Amino acid sequence: MIKTRYLLLVLIAVISMQFFVACGKDSPSFSLLPGGQTFKQNKDAFNNQLDILWVVDNSGSMGPFQTNLANNFNSFINDFQKKGYDYRISVTTSDAYRAAAGFANNPTIAKFKDGLTTHTGVFVILPTTSDVIGTFVTNAIVGSTGNPDERVFSSMRESLNSTLNAGFLRPQSFLAVVILSDEDDFSGASRCAGCTPDHSYTATTLDTVQSYVTYLDQLTQSTAPSRRYNVSSITVLDDACRAQHAVQSASTIIGQRYIQLSNMTNGVTSSICDASFANSLQSIQARIAELSTKFFLDRAPQDGTIVIRVNGIVIPNDSSNGWTYSALDNSITFHGTAVPDQNATIDVSFVPVTITN
Repeated sequence: MIKTRYLLLVLIAVISMQFFVACGKDSPSFSLLPGGQTFKQNKDAFNNQLDILWVVDNSGSMGPFQTNLANNFNSFINDFQKKGYDYRISVTTSDAYRAAAGFANNPTIAKFKDGLTTHTGVFVILPTTSDVIGTFVTNAIVGSTGNPDERVFSSMRESLNSTLNAGFLRPQSFLAVVILSDEDDFSGASRCAGCTPDHSYTATTLDTVQSYVTYLDQLTQSTAPSRRYNVSSITVLDDACRAQHAVQSASTIIGQRYIQLSNMTNGVTSSICDASFANSLQSIQARIAELSTKFFLDRAPQDGTIVIRVNGIVIPNDSSNGWTYSALDNSITFHGTAVPDQNATIDVSFVPVTITN
């Protein structure tokens, strides 16, 4: 009995020595202890910069829709103000493309708008702007006498590239583009500048929608699935809306290209025929807030081990009013009422998939 116990102790000692040798200075040591990260949602550790460009169709029949946007803009901006976002908001029109050489060749056409008859003198709205809503309302009423050949995509590009708007887009911001138009985009660099609009989806002179995704990828130096931008559209979504609006504009067509670009960039599509844009604007705002508050983890977590607290309160794993995890880019996205305020403390704890050295 004594001999057996002695042999057992010797065996334990040998195993222990082998363990300590394996964990020596020149050997790796391993841990399966839970890992975690703490984020402080402020300018030092969290990028809450939003650069928001509104591309507003200024062709005929657009007056009522611009008024609808102006009347409900508070539904879009309220949460950004409450949560302390560092935003910049500007407006351009659907004929800003004419600033380019080969068209009107007048760079001032692509300059951001500050009103039609009354001018605010404010081309980029900031959180510190006096009367943010009133200023946007004036800036967004761009009239309905613009060029009838709407080229929204190339107008967006011309305005973002214009040196007259330098400083609007910041290096690390989230860019949100919101389109308001009752006609589809037919941008094409080689299309006739002064001829009758060619609203043909098969025209060889038509720019591809993908070319604008590529442009925005390059502009923001980002790629899927972690793009630092999205494009949303308030436009004609179906035949019912087209028929309804055809009373005012016989040339009305479904915004197929707007819908495609919005879908490709995780944007929101809403109907221009809605009596009120309040719900649409709130949905667009919510999507921007979600995409701009992504947190990227430094290690992949084991399934079911993520626990997130905001200011000490546990937030549920919920796609409506909580958080979701994406394995595609190892990120956490907040949703709905769970999107944190600017100065919130976010604690993310988890057990990593792999052991750490």
